[in-house]
Amino acid sequence: MKKHRSGIISLSVILTEFIVFLVWGFNMGPGDEMGYGLIVIYGIMPLTALILSALLSAKNSPYFFPVGLLAILSHIFLPFFVYGSFEIGLSLCLSAIPYTVGSLIGTISNAIRNK
Repeated sequence: MKKHRSGIISLSVILTEFIVFLVWGFNMGPGDEMGYGLIVIYGIMPLTALILSALLSAKNSPYFFPVGLLAILSHIFLPFFVYGSFEIGLSLCLSAIPYTVGSLIGTISNAIRNK
């Protein structure tokens, strides 16, 4: 049951993060685009992907792949909705690389814990 609880919490974190940053992006004033991009797209979203993937892979959660797919898709579509342009390569790097690093950290911690 704990595996399912962590996956459901992770899915809700990703969805809530996407909705909050989407609303914040629509309410930006002129000249706020650079700060928004630095804080959200380069900072908070990759960090969230790293932490959630480390937690889910450490617990061998069945929600590991759906949360990863949702994190990557939200990182691709958030700039599209806010800025009106796709940056697929950059968005994939900023979401897939932290998710992969987090999964490696979680897998290593799971292997050490179960040794």
